[in-house]
Amino acid sequence: MSWNGHYGPPPPPGGWPPPYQPPQHPSSQQPMYPPPPDHGYPPSQYPPYPQPYYLPGTMMIPVAVPPAQPPPPPEQNSTYITNYIYHGETVVQDTGNEVHVVESSGDFDWVPTTAMMASSLTGRAVVGGHEGWDGSPLWVIRAWHNGDLIPGKLSVRHNSASVVYEGKEISVQNIEVLCAKPDDLRWIPASNGNVPPGAIPGGRTSSGETLYVGRARYQLSVTPGKIHPSHNSCYIAFAGQEVAHKMYDVLCRIS
Repeated sequence: MSWNGHYGPPPPPGGWPPPYQPPQHPSSQQPMYPPPPDHGYPPSQYPPYPQPYYLPGTMMIPVAVPPAQPPPPPEQNSTYITNYIYHGETVVQDTGNEVHVVESSGDFDWVPTTAMMASSLTGRAVVGGHEGWDGSPLWVIRAWHNGDLIPGKLSVRHNSASVVYEGKEISVQNIEVLCAKPDDLRWIPASNGNVPPGAIPGGRTSSGETLYVGRARYQLSVTPGKIHPSHNSCYIAFAGQEVAHKMYDVLCRIS
Protein backbone atom coordinates (compact mmCIF):
# COMPACT_ATOMS: atom_id res chain seq x y z
CA MET A 1 0.00 0.00 0.00
CA SER A 2 1.26 3.46 -0.79
CA TRP A 3 -0.10 6.85 0.20
CA ASN A 4 1.26 10.19 -0.76
CA GLY A 5 4.49 8.62 -2.03
CA HIS A 6 4.98 6.53 1.17
CA TYR A 7 4.71 2.80 1.80
CA GLY A 8 2.84 1.27 4.67
CA PRO A 9 -0.38 2.03 6.52
CA PRO A 10 -1.78 5.59 6.47
CA PRO A 11 -0.80 7.81 9.38
CA PRO A 12 -3.00 7.86 12.47
CA PRO A 13 -5.31 10.81 13.05
CA GLY A 14 -3.24 13.90 13.47
CA GLY A 15 -0.47 12.68 11.13
CA TRP A 16 2.96 11.17 11.80
CA PRO A 17 5.07 12.54 14.61
CA PRO A 18 7.86 14.90 13.58
CA PRO A 19 10.78 13.30 11.70
CA TYR A 20 13.55 11.90 13.81
CA GLN A 21 16.23 14.47 14.69
CA PRO A 22 19.34 13.39 16.59
CA PRO A 23 19.82 15.51 19.71
CA GLN A 24 22.53 18.16 19.40
CA HIS A 25 25.30 18.72 21.85
CA PRO A 26 24.79 22.19 23.33
CA SER A 27 28.37 23.32 22.75
CA SER A 28 29.28 21.76 19.41
CA GLN A 29 25.87 21.49 17.77
CA GLN A 30 26.93 17.96 16.70
CA PRO A 31 24.65 14.94 17.00
CA MET A 32 25.14 13.11 20.33
CA TYR A 33 24.95 9.75 18.51
CA PRO A 34 24.78 8.69 14.84
CA PRO A 35 21.56 9.03 12.87
CA PRO A 36 19.56 5.92 12.00
CA PRO A 37 20.99 3.71 9.27
CA ASP A 38 20.49 4.59 5.63
CA HIS A 39 18.71 1.79 3.77
CA GLY A 40 19.22 3.36 0.40
CA TYR A 41 15.72 4.73 0.05
CA PRO A 42 14.84 8.40 -0.18
CA PRO A 43 13.37 9.75 3.02
CA SER A 44 10.10 10.31 1.23
CA GLN A 45 9.65 6.54 0.64
CA TYR A 46 9.60 5.32 4.23
CA PRO A 47 7.91 6.78 7.24
CA PRO A 48 10.01 8.67 9.75
CA TYR A 49 11.19 6.96 12.95
CA PRO A 50 8.45 6.93 15.55
CA GLN A 51 9.01 8.43 18.95
CA PRO A 52 10.30 7.25 21.35
CA TYR A 53 13.08 5.00 20.01
CA TYR A 54 13.42 1.70 21.99
CA LEU A 55 16.33 -0.75 22.08
CA PRO A 56 15.68 -4.43 23.05
CA GLY A 57 17.11 -5.63 26.34
CA THR A 58 17.32 -8.78 28.51
CA MET A 59 14.66 -9.49 31.11
CA MET A 60 15.57 -11.48 34.24
CA ILE A 61 12.88 -14.01 35.14
CA PRO A 62 13.04 -15.63 38.61
CA VAL A 63 13.01 -19.44 38.57
CA ALA A 64 12.04 -21.51 41.60
CA VAL A 65 14.86 -23.85 42.76
CA PRO A 66 13.79 -27.00 44.66
CA PRO A 67 15.42 -27.48 48.07
CA ALA A 68 18.44 -29.78 48.22
CA GLN A 69 17.66 -33.35 49.21
CA PRO A 70 19.65 -34.95 52.06
CA PRO A 71 22.11 -37.68 50.97
CA PRO A 72 20.90 -41.29 51.34
CA PRO A 73 22.05 -43.12 54.47
CA PRO A 74 25.11 -45.35 54.03
CA GLU A 75 24.37 -48.97 53.17
CA GLN A 76 24.62 -51.30 56.14
CA ASN A 77 26.18 -54.73 56.01
CA SER A 78 23.62 -57.45 56.53
CA THR A 79 23.80 -59.68 59.57
CA TYR A 80 22.74 -63.28 59.16
CA ILE A 81 21.49 -65.27 62.14
CA THR A 82 21.22 -69.03 61.95
CA ASN A 83 19.23 -70.93 64.59
CA TYR A 84 19.67 -74.63 65.28
CA ILE A 85 18.18 -77.06 67.78
CA TYR A 86 20.83 -78.60 70.01
CA HIS A 87 21.05 -80.93 72.98
CA GLY A 88 23.47 -78.92 75.06
CA GLU A 89 24.24 -75.37 76.10
CA THR A 90 23.76 -72.65 73.48
CA VAL A 91 26.40 -69.97 72.85
CA VAL A 92 26.31 -67.06 70.37
CA GLN A 93 29.47 -66.40 68.34
CA ASP A 94 29.92 -63.11 66.48
CA THR A 95 32.31 -63.34 63.50
CA GLY A 96 32.04 -59.91 61.93
CA ASN A 97 29.05 -59.89 59.60
CA GLU A 98 27.75 -63.29 60.71
CA VAL A 99 26.26 -64.40 64.02
CA HIS A 100 26.12 -68.14 64.65
CA VAL A 101 24.26 -70.00 67.37
CA VAL A 102 26.30 -73.05 68.35
CA GLU A 103 26.22 -75.87 70.87
CA SER A 104 29.02 -75.82 73.39
CA SER A 105 29.95 -78.26 76.14
CA GLY A 106 33.05 -76.37 77.23
CA ASP A 107 35.23 -78.96 75.44
CA PHE A 108 33.88 -78.64 71.88
CA ASP A 109 31.52 -76.64 69.64
CA TRP A 110 29.32 -77.58 66.70
CA VAL A 111 29.66 -74.61 64.33
CA PRO A 112 27.06 -74.12 61.55
CA THR A 113 28.48 -73.54 58.06
CA THR A 114 28.33 -75.04 54.57
CA ALA A 115 30.52 -77.47 52.69
CA MET A 116 31.73 -74.62 50.47
CA MET A 117 32.53 -72.20 53.33
CA ALA A 118 33.85 -74.59 55.98
CA SER A 119 37.51 -73.97 55.14
CA SER A 120 37.33 -70.80 57.27
CA LEU A 121 37.36 -73.14 60.31
CA THR A 122 40.79 -74.55 59.48
CA GLY A 123 42.81 -74.88 62.67
CA ARG A 124 39.68 -75.31 64.83
CA ALA A 125 37.93 -78.24 63.16
CA VAL A 126 38.40 -81.80 64.46
CA VAL A 127 40.21 -83.94 61.89
CA GLY A 128 38.66 -87.41 62.01
CA GLY A 129 40.63 -89.17 59.30
CA HIS A 130 41.82 -88.94 55.70
CA GLU A 131 40.96 -90.02 52.16
CA GLY A 132 42.70 -93.18 51.00
CA TRP A 133 43.26 -92.07 47.41
CA ASP A 134 44.88 -88.64 47.98
CA GLY A 135 45.50 -88.40 51.72
CA SER A 136 43.38 -85.23 52.11
CA PRO A 137 41.93 -84.66 55.61
CA LEU A 138 38.38 -85.57 56.58
CA TRP A 139 36.66 -83.43 59.22
CA VAL A 140 34.00 -84.51 61.69
CA ILE A 141 30.62 -82.97 60.83
CA ARG A 142 26.91 -83.59 61.29
CA ALA A 143 23.85 -82.72 59.24
CA TRP A 144 20.09 -83.21 59.16
CA HIS A 145 18.46 -85.74 56.84
CA ASN A 146 14.88 -87.09 57.02
CA GLY A 147 14.49 -86.04 60.64
CA ASP A 148 17.81 -87.55 61.79
CA LEU A 149 20.80 -85.48 62.94
CA ILE A 150 23.64 -87.64 61.62
CA PRO A 151 27.43 -87.51 62.20
CA GLY A 152 29.41 -87.68 58.97
CA LYS A 153 32.47 -86.46 57.08
CA LEU A 154 33.70 -83.40 55.20
CA SER A 155 36.48 -83.43 52.61
CA VAL A 156 37.56 -79.81 53.05
CA ARG A 157 39.94 -79.99 50.08
CA HIS A 158 37.10 -81.00 47.77
CA ASN A 159 34.28 -78.98 49.49
CA SER A 160 32.26 -82.21 49.77
CA ALA A 161 30.27 -83.34 52.83
CA SER A 162 28.14 -86.44 53.31
CA VAL A 163 26.29 -88.62 55.82
CA VAL A 164 24.87 -92.13 55.52
CA TYR A 165 21.20 -93.11 55.66
CA GLU A 166 19.49 -96.40 54.88
CA GLY A 167 22.43 -97.91 53.02
CA LYS A 168 23.38 -94.85 50.94
CA GLU A 169 25.86 -91.98 51.09
CA ILE A 170 23.91 -88.69 51.11
CA SER A 171 25.63 -85.47 50.01
CA VAL A 172 24.81 -82.49 52.25
CA GLN A 173 25.54 -78.78 51.97
CA ASN A 174 24.30 -77.28 55.25
CA ILE A 175 26.46 -78.80 57.96
CA GLU A 176 27.85 -78.31 61.47
CA VAL A 177 31.60 -78.73 61.93
CA LEU A 178 32.94 -80.10 65.21
CA CYS A 179 35.53 -77.70 66.61
CA ALA A 180 37.74 -78.37 69.63
CA LYS A 181 41.32 -78.22 70.87
CA PRO A 182 43.20 -81.39 69.97
CA ASP A 183 44.26 -81.89 73.58
CA ASP A 184 40.61 -82.00 74.78
CA LEU A 185 39.55 -85.07 72.77
CA ARG A 186 40.85 -88.53 71.94
CA TRP A 187 39.82 -91.58 69.90
CA ILE A 188 39.21 -94.78 71.91
CA PRO A 189 38.72 -98.23 70.31
CA ALA A 190 35.33 -99.96 70.82
CA SER A 191 33.10 -102.50 69.09
CA ASN A 192 29.56 -103.84 68.56
CA GLY A 193 27.72 -100.59 69.19
CA ASN A 194 29.36 -99.95 72.57
CA VAL A 195 30.80 -96.57 73.55
CA PRO A 196 33.14 -95.79 76.46
CA PRO A 197 32.48 -93.11 79.11
CA GLY A 198 32.95 -89.60 77.75
CA ALA A 199 31.79 -90.52 74.23
CA ILE A 200 30.64 -87.45 72.34
CA PRO A 201 27.00 -87.54 71.16
CA GLY A 202 26.94 -86.40 67.55
CA GLY A 203 23.25 -86.55 66.78
CA ARG A 204 20.05 -88.51 67.17
CA THR A 205 17.45 -90.41 65.19
CA SER A 206 13.93 -89.17 64.64
CA SER A 207 12.83 -91.70 67.29
CA GLY A 208 15.21 -90.15 69.86
CA GLU A 209 18.13 -92.61 69.90
CA THR A 210 21.52 -90.97 70.44
CA LEU A 211 24.13 -91.34 67.68
CA TYR A 212 27.82 -91.02 68.59
CA VAL A 213 30.85 -89.83 66.64
CA GLY A 214 32.99 -92.73 65.41
CA ARG A 215 35.47 -93.60 62.69
CA ALA A 216 36.60 -96.76 60.90
CA ARG A 217 39.40 -97.85 58.58
CA TYR A 218 38.43 -99.03 55.12
CA GLN A 219 40.54 -99.46 51.94
CA LEU A 220 43.40 -97.17 53.00
CA SER A 221 41.01 -94.49 54.30
CA VAL A 222 40.11 -93.51 57.85
CA THR A 223 36.58 -92.14 57.68
CA PRO A 224 34.46 -90.49 60.40
CA GLY A 225 30.82 -91.55 60.65
CA LYS A 226 28.03 -92.48 63.06
CA ILE A 227 27.86 -95.10 65.80
CA HIS A 228 24.35 -96.53 66.01
CA PRO A 229 24.23 -98.46 69.32
CA SER A 230 20.99 -100.37 68.59
CA HIS A 231 22.52 -101.59 65.29
CA ASN A 232 25.76 -102.70 67.02
CA SER A 233 27.74 -100.89 64.31
CA CYS A 234 29.60 -97.82 63.19
CA TYR A 235 28.52 -96.67 59.72
CA ILE A 236 30.77 -94.73 57.33
CA ALA A 237 30.30 -93.41 53.79
CA PHE A 238 32.45 -94.84 51.04
CA ALA A 239 32.02 -94.59 47.24
CA GLY A 240 28.33 -93.70 47.53
CA GLN A 241 27.46 -96.54 49.91
CA GLU A 242 26.93 -97.03 53.64
CA VAL A 243 29.53 -99.43 55.05
CA ALA A 244 28.99 -101.02 58.48
CA HIS A 245 31.88 -101.81 60.86
CA LYS A 246 31.86 -103.80 64.10
CA MET A 247 35.32 -102.52 65.11
CA TYR A 248 35.80 -98.74 65.25
CA ASP A 249 37.07 -95.78 67.28
CA VAL A 250 34.89 -93.53 69.41
CA LEU A 251 35.57 -89.80 69.86
CA CYS A 252 35.65 -89.06 73.61
CA ARG A 253 36.35 -86.23 76.00
CA ILE A 254 39.50 -86.46 78.06
CA SER A 255 38.34 -86.84 81.65
